[in-house]
Amino acid sequence: MPVAGPPVPEGAVACAGDRIVEVGPATALAERFPEAPVDDLGDAILVPGLVDAHCHLEGSLLEGLLPPARFGTWLGRFLPLRARIPLDDHRIAARHGALRALRSGTTTLADSGPTGSGAAAMAEVGLRGAVHLEAFGTPEGEGARRAAAAVGRRVAALETEAGPGVGVGLSPHAPYTVGPAFWRALDAEPALAGRPWATHLAESEDEDRVVARGEGPLAEAFAAAGFAPGRWDGADGESIVARVARAGALRKGLVAAHCVRLADTDPAILRDASVGVAHCPRSNEYLLTGRAPLAAMRAAGLAVGLGTDSPASGGDYDVRAEARACARVHGETMAAEELLRMATLGGAQALGLDGEVGSLAPGKRADLVVLRPAAPVHDPAAAAMAAATGVDLVVASGQVVVSGGRALVADADGIDARAREARERLW
Repeated sequence: MPVAGPPVPEGAVACAGDRIVEVGPATALAERFPEAPVDDLGDAILVPGLVDAHCHLEGSLLEGLLPPARFGTWLGRFLPLRARIPLDDHRIAARHGALRALRSGTTTLADSGPTGSGAAAMAEVGLRGAVHLEAFGTPEGEGARRAAAAVGRRVAALETEAGPGVGVGLSPHAPYTVGPAFWRALDAEPALAGRPWATHLAESEDEDRVVARGEGPLAEAFAAAGFAPGRWDGADGESIVARVARAGALRKGLVAAHCVRLADTDPAILRDASVGVAHCPRSNEYLLTGRAPLAAMRAAGLAVGLGTDSPASGGDYDVRAEARACARVHGETMAAEELLRMATLGGAQALGLDGEVGSLAPGKRADLVVLRPAAPVHDPAAAAMAAATGVDLVVASGQVVVSGGRALVADADGIDARAREARERLW
């Protein structure tokens, strides 16, 4: 399943080093490369490595600890829980989250986290993509400039941990946690120029209320934490997208997660700003934020991928499970081929990485996933998305990193064990 082209029955992928050389019928490739060793995968579906357009690797320990709730209520419970996690356990969580993503067939992801621990974690297990260090605050003037410079230094320091396949950038967490003056200071900080950016945008009604009027459950949660939420100017009823766009906060390459609360004109605003979108249907359900206008975003020409968000809000780093949730939420409008595309090339386009990953094509990274269907295959795309279909083999940049469903990463068992111990400390 090349994704960018039609399925190839009895197909093959020719690789050299970390790159794909050719895709086509196995007999034709065998004739063209007669000296190449051949791995016969038997009855399987070969797809590109999955792409997770938005997740929080540092949330791997929090699965099941917070029940579903309205967003503001959930965040009020989440903040004190996260405050109890020491730095070492953030690192353990990030390594565990990266390992879980790899086992599920993800080879490229965009992580956002408060410590940037995902940089070392992704490099360790062989994942590619970006790590966005989260920034929070509402300082103004010289205070905003000093805070932005401090963030720039922290981001630059993470480069030594990330390795060549992981870009290190920034996530102004959300408009309600980053005020416009601080956002502008971050945008003007030289150490952050040219880096990948991500944010949470238009996620909930609670966000609308706190940003526009400084009221509601989020305002109450922040007051309890001693934090002044961000406020963005706008007319009554104006969307958060329109507010941040007017303030100049949208930028080319920004990845906006969620985008549930969009006005009719917002998809075009995001498209014209070259913003990519990470659609997170399971998290949106878990936090009762509503259904994102996916059809409108795609009709506007936005690059939309899938994001698993966090185990704290119903995710599990399994992009195929996110795709199945997408089908459930959006109904019959989502064909299996569309879901597979969103789980691969759509995510790559949202992250601006579609020249490297997201489809099986000559010149792209040799990121491959071998799926084993549980029954005879009549519709390969549907079988690829089915829960009963297992991930057998994962290849990242030409290297086998999962075989027989087992991660070949050094100390994978140790990572799992330390994650269990760290999770027990949270109970």
